[in-house]
Amino acid sequence: MYSWLVPRLVFPVYERLTGRRLWTTVQELRELQWRSPGELAARAAGRLRALLVHAQRHVPYYRELFGAAGVDPGAIRGLEDLARLPATTKAALRARLPDDIVADDRPARRRFTATTSGSTGFPFEIRGDPASADETLASYLFFLEWAGAALWQTRIDLGVRLGRSYHAAPWVVSRAGRPFRRLVLGEDVRAMLGPDLTAVEFCAVVSRIPVRRGYFVRAYPAYAAELGARLLAADVELPAAPSVVISCSETLTAARAAVIARAFRTRVVNHYSSWEAMHVAQTCPDNPAVLHVNSERVVFWVARADGTPAEPGEPGRLLLTVLSNYVQPFVNYDIGDWGATAGACPCGRGWPTLVALEGRTSEVIRTPSGRVLSAILLNQLPSVGGRAAEIWEYQAEQTASDQVVLRVVPAPSFTSSTADALRAELQACLGGDVTLRVEVVDRIPSEPSGKRPVIVSSARSLVDA
Repeated sequence: MYSWLVPRLVFPVYERLTGRRLWTTVQELRELQWRSPGELAARAAGRLRALLVHAQRHVPYYRELFGAAGVDPGAIRGLEDLARLPATTKAALRARLPDDIVADDRPARRRFTATTSGSTGFPFEIRGDPASADETLASYLFFLEWAGAALWQTRIDLGVRLGRSYHAAPWVVSRAGRPFRRLVLGEDVRAMLGPDLTAVEFCAVVSRIPVRRGYFVRAYPAYAAELGARLLAADVELPAAPSVVISCSETLTAARAAVIARAFRTRVVNHYSSWEAMHVAQTCPDNPAVLHVNSERVVFWVARADGTPAEPGEPGRLLLTVLSNYVQPFVNYDIGDWGATAGACPCGRGWPTLVALEGRTSEVIRTPSGRVLSAILLNQLPSVGGRAAEIWEYQAEQTASDQVVLRVVPAPSFTSSTADALRAELQACLGGDVTLRVEVVDRIPSEPSGKRPVIVSSARSLVDA
């Protein structure tokens, strides 16, 4: 019912009543993906130039940045000119939050604010508006189609706490709107906490999903692979296979992908998204070796260590510019991930490609009782008691099988009660067989590679061992 009702009635009525372009944008993306690389690059360059001119006029941070570098945004003619622009980082933006990085021509009543999950160990506030929200949601729906899934299928989220399920756009609809979305859109989301999830429990949930509805899995790959290993070890067959397993938030290694595909008897799709730039790339439907980047949403380039552009296939830092967010622009933003570009995809789609995408691969913490904690930390710690503003950085290190140290770089508002709340929440996740210590430190050093993982552990997971 919903597969007919939502695209033919619900979304068109929504657009007519609100004047917004959510479903129209999805339809445009369906057509744009087949345009030539040159035409799509020209479209992206035009949007980039408009964004940069806006940022110079209305965002003090970028006005100063461009002026110091002697860059005229209006003179930007192509994506190759991005390398002339100064790079920026989350730390630099946070230091100017909020007045100097938010556009002065966007009224406060039209803004939405979301706090990031802290997946890099840096909780951060991001602002958007209805226009940016529509583009975010449209990209989410479009990539669902690519994956062979749909909004009205049941979605099982693996690796997040119940009540903190992943959202397509965190500022769009409040929790109070979830019953409405379920009734009108057929959206049914079931979040399952990874560390305590057994193969039998997962199968029980799947068995209660109506066959005609179907389901798909959206997961941290560490958790999906752990569950897959348990399914295979117990020789448990799922009552029904998901239409797809969509990997997100962590690096999808070849070993994890193989276990997930075998255990769940389905395709594994790699979805690249961050809170700053949501739903920007996904595995090509016809060529699993690459990810296509939605260049209507983001333009990017890959930088070497010396700041020069890398050659195709050469790994480096990803610098992104989000084309849809005029409220709090992200221009030449060092997102903290590594990757490499590829040439034209033989599938015929004109969108640029990424290969060898290496995000913030997390080590796992395995407790003596068998609990496995991985990306749960990324969503959990900054949200303790709404204290995101009190924590600059954090890192958990498993120093022994039964010992974990949580290191925290405090913000000025950090207090002893913050430390107590962090300790209590993480201890509840680790269980009573692990000793937890919270240390307040001045800084958390990066590894020689330049990465700074949130979890450092000598423990190895079932899959990665």
